[in-house]
Amino acid sequence: MEIVLTKSDFLDYRHCAKSLWLKKRKPDAIQWPAPSLFDRMLMQDGYRVEEEVKKLVTGWGDGSSCEFQVDFQCPPNLYARADMVRHVGDDEIDLFEIKGSTSLRSSTGQDHVDDAAFQTMVAERAGLRVRRICVIHVNKEYVRQGAVDPEQLLAIVDVTEDARGRLPQIEAEVDDAIEFLAQDAIDENGCSCRLIGSRDKHCASFQYFNADVPESSIYLLPRISRKKLETFLEEGRLSLADIDASEVTNLQAAVLRAAQSGSPVINRASIATFLGELEWPIYFYDYETFASAIPVADGLRPQGQMPVQYSLHRLTQEMELSHTEYLSLGPGMQRQLVEGLRRDIGDTGSLVSWNKKFEMACNSAIGEMFPDLAEFLEELNRRTVDLMDVFKEDYVDATFLGSTSIKKVLPVLCPDLKYDEDAVHDGAGAMAAWLSLIETADEAERERIAGELRAYCHLDTLAMVEIYRFLSRIAQG
Repeated sequence: MEIVLTKSDFLDYRHCAKSLWLKKRKPDAIQWPAPSLFDRMLMQDGYRVEEEVKKLVTGWGDGSSCEFQVDFQCPPNLYARADMVRHVGDDEIDLFEIKGSTSLRSSTGQDHVDDAAFQTMVAERAGLRVRRICVIHVNKEYVRQGAVDPEQLLAIVDVTEDARGRLPQIEAEVDDAIEFLAQDAIDENGCSCRLIGSRDKHCASFQYFNADVPESSIYLLPRISRKKLETFLEEGRLSLADIDASEVTNLQAAVLRAAQSGSPVINRASIATFLGELEWPIYFYDYETFASAIPVADGLRPQGQMPVQYSLHRLTQEMELSHTEYLSLGPGMQRQLVEGLRRDIGDTGSLVSWNKKFEMACNSAIGEMFPDLAEFLEELNRRTVDLMDVFKEDYVDATFLGSTSIKKVLPVLCPDLKYDEDAVHDGAGAMAAWLSLIETADEAERERIAGELRAYCHLDTLAMVEIYRFLSRIAQG
């Protein structure tokens, strides 16, 4: 059975070799996750950057020698598709990787020089000579004013020397991957992800290869180090029931106690202090944002997160609850969004968010765009408190799965409040949905998407209200 290795396959191999083997050899063994709306949006983002590159090369003296989406195949095992090549002679090319990120690394840490080196290796094994290796990414300092200027938007980085230096290692890894995938059978007990502490970074087939990991496992311990994982794994102690409090950090200790006791760890006095410091009325607010490689409006930078929507619940000391919201129906409406906040938020009262660094960073970014609004936005930041902080040490439940995300906390504390899995139900999906909203000409579709976005953002702030009420009952004993 011949297995073709692509660049994406190679990256998957580096992450977890056994997971890639399973995908190639036993594709029906598990249900593999389908690309999300957000994944597809990122792909479209890359295509838009490529269109700007096409505009750029028309101004090059040798622009006619550039070709996009060029396939290389080294029978029977290797396949690559270069974003762009420039033909400079018989069987000689310059190779370009085109990326929507603002540096030589993506936001997820993917190294674009490695990408370019892989493409170079396949091209050269296919019989071509690669003269120069370049990565084209977007310039994070570019600010759109009017029509997009490809020369200012795009940064071209010659990575030839760096990529050439990495080639021997990559070639060795690729040959190892091909040999590994050629095996008809492998040891299916455990995979390399056992040494990754973050559950979110485990491969899709983690449960398949690690059936011995119990539900209440060491992977619930937040920020567990690789060294500590190695120790527990070598000693066969995968269950939290086998871990002593002296072996974990203070942050992990609360999760450990909650798991071993089977009940939440609650510091009522600390919760009461936190709630008692809030000023009435209390505003619960949440932003949904959009970012793209090609700024969608004047004043925006590549990949700059900008709010396009907010939901705001206002709770008075008499427990009267009201709600206001704003949804941008087109790009470049940040000023209107802030003006809505100025109407909806009074001069006194605490602002409650979940992971306040995000909302505060958004406020600061808008303040840079509109200096006349900066004072108001700085005041919002001064008044903002983080409800998530309570769940780091003062209310810890093992059923949060080691997380302080509202998506993990809400189902445990307020099970009657649920996100609709068949509609917009997370931030990444909201970003993709908003892009569809501003691009579609179908009015019925726009109304449908707008309805989903409003419902999702509304639930985010209502969730904070209900969690606040839950904590208030806890604090009162």
